[in-house]
Amino acid sequence: MRSVEYVVVGGGVVGTATAWNLAGRGAEVTLLEAGELAAGASGGPGRRGVRAGGRDLRELPLACRAQELWPELDTLLEAPTGYRRNGLLNLYDVEIAGVSGWRSLPARVQAQRAAGVPCEIVDRERLDVMQPGIAEDVRFALYTPNDGTADHSATTRAFAAAARKLGATVLENTEVATISPDEDGSVTVRSATGDELRATRGVIIAANRSTPRLLDDAAGLTLPVWEKATQVTFVTAPPGFTLNHQIGHTRRSLSVKTTDEGSVMLSGGRPGRWDPVTGSGTADPDVLRTTLADLAATLPALADVEVLAVDNSRADTSTIDLIPVIDTVPGLDSVFVGTGWSGHGFALAPAVAEALTTWALDGRRPDSLRPFTFDRIGVVHRG
Repeated sequence: MRSVEYVVVGGGVVGTATAWNLAGRGAEVTLLEAGELAAGASGGPGRRGVRAGGRDLRELPLACRAQELWPELDTLLEAPTGYRRNGLLNLYDVEIAGVSGWRSLPARVQAQRAAGVPCEIVDRERLDVMQPGIAEDVRFALYTPNDGTADHSATTRAFAAAARKLGATVLENTEVATISPDEDGSVTVRSATGDELRATRGVIIAANRSTPRLLDDAAGLTLPVWEKATQVTFVTAPPGFTLNHQIGHTRRSLSVKTTDEGSVMLSGGRPGRWDPVTGSGTADPDVLRTTLADLAATLPALADVEVLAVDNSRADTSTIDLIPVIDTVPGLDSVFVGTGWSGHGFALAPAVAEALTTWALDGRRPDSLRPFTFDRIGVVHRG
């Protein structure tokens, strides 16, 4: 049986970024990916948002640190991530019980600025200049200028390639079957083909959809998460239409971005049809109709766009409070877990990986990870 200091399970953005961070600090690392790199939620078409605006307050320290790291990644990884910073406009049209209404804006600005997130309230007159074509019923926007987008597949592969350059071993098509603690404090990771690898200092499980199975096997834990595949739609951009910023809408499940090819990408969290048994998704026509109606109501110039493609092939895991689990496994202090990203973990990945690496190497949980414990969501111990 071969031994290595750390084993990372999962070749998505969190797993590859953690392998890179560990290798960069001199650790011996092997990463195991069941399929190909970026085969799950870290891959797929289009671009992924890199935002701090509109996040749960518990995520803001990680989001702020991530926004410091993102502009440097192309240089540090010596590969393109596709990152660009174009700002996010979150739109407010009506007042609804103060939850998604514009009267909450001063409080939101105060909270985000206190956490280090630059943001400002944009009135209707200025909004017309920043992004012409917004529907007339929109009254205000919350603008976070440091938000942007990146190519999630390219970013994941760039982290993996950079980790290899630092000496990490990255193995694709190597599914992990079991993770078992050893009496000497090490952990044995067994592949589906029976090969074994002993992690002498720690295991980082960043396998997303496979994480519940691995935790049940390793520690008899039932993790209360579920799988959801967000439906993403690509439409044509009309002649003369330019999207200056990302657009979000606080009352509608809508996020609007421009792709590298010039089409318009629509997402926002609405799930399509997903079969967790087969691990496959299909487009939901009702979701498509609702998304297009929301788009027309938000940007009337896009009311009659042509649909180019609909994708529902990548599932994420979600928690009940829609923030991730980043913790050690109860009773197994050398096994770390990052899962339950709830559709918005990509932007946090550089900061999460940095903090996880510090915890794994130094033995101290960083303050930025303290909110993301297992116990807050009611993990059940089997038997």
